[in-house]
Amino acid sequence: MRKVRCPVARVSDLTPDVARVVALSDGGECALVWHEGRPYAVGSLCPHQNARFDNAPCERGEIICKRHGYRFDLRTGDCRTIGGYGLPVFETSVEDGVVFVTYWDYEE
Repeated sequence: MRKVRCPVARVSDLTPDVARVVALSDGGECALVWHEGRPYAVGSLCPHQNARFDNAPCERGEIICKRHGYRFDLRTGDCRTIGGYGLPVFETSVEDGVVFVTYWDYEE
């Protein structure tokens, strides 16, 4: 197991408060949101019915599933609409205008 840090987007390419699904270096993906001056990365699919978060809106620190309106906290991944659902949350950083996502790679 090792931590992987990969570049996923340029800050200038992100629309504030609109999710963009981006590829990770392991073949997976995450939803990236620029919110209140910083990036957040969460799982790319709503756990309710696997709807993609691409172009999903973000309000008050929550990403909103376009299919049924379920709301998830960008910081914790917790569903604010109904209990029992949650999203993985990834560490993010910005360096020279590039957003990086860090995640655990379990393949060895």
